[in-house]
Amino acid sequence: MIRVLIADDHEMIRNGLLSLIRGESDIHVVETAENGKQAVELCEKRDVDVALMDIMMPEMNGVEATRLIKEKRPETKVLAVTINDEPRFIKELIAAGASGYILKHSTKDEILRAIREVASDRQHFGADVLSKISSEFAQVNTKKAPMLTKKESEVLKLIAQEYTNQEIAEKVGCGIRTVDTHKRNLIKKLEVKNVVGLVKYALKMGVVRD
Repeated sequence: MIRVLIADDHEMIRNGLLSLIRGESDIHVVETAENGKQAVELCEKRDVDVALMDIMMPEMNGVEATRLIKEKRPETKVLAVTINDEPRFIKELIAAGASGYILKHSTKDEILRAIREVASDRQHFGADVLSKISSEFAQVNTKKAPMLTKKESEVLKLIAQEYTNQEIAEKVGCGIRTVDTHKRNLIKKLEVKNVVGLVKYALKMGVVRD
């Protein structure tokens, strides 16, 4: 069972997400929060697998709430569900530790898929979000970018495309342990902290595009 917290300052949005999730046998809403501060407090008290996080909220915004949740309960995944599609918001949420970012006008199927993928320790970014990030960094100077092997580049792209270790192993023709080794090498070489950092780097450098 995926335990979900909904954080949004608009009651209509909270109720809408509750209604959308209701009836799903593998997803259950355990708490709702009206602001970022309340979301952090609830995540400390309850076991939450995925926090659905708005950005612009009173008392504490979604970016700061995400950062605190990941510090206090790193096992809790954060999925941004917001109307804000500005690249700076997307980058700030990813930097804070969010595992995914989708817009509120996303379809029911995409929202549910995003929740399940994030809960499974994968990343999910809507196509329009990927497009925004890719456009923002289209002119990035890559001359100083670390040199990656062909295999590392393939693995990085597949990570950013949300493939599991097993799926990556099958696509590049190696074992799961080798995939783990490639991930560790990429994290070290690209000077990021985790897999989310790899996704952020891939988006920044235009490795993945809509």
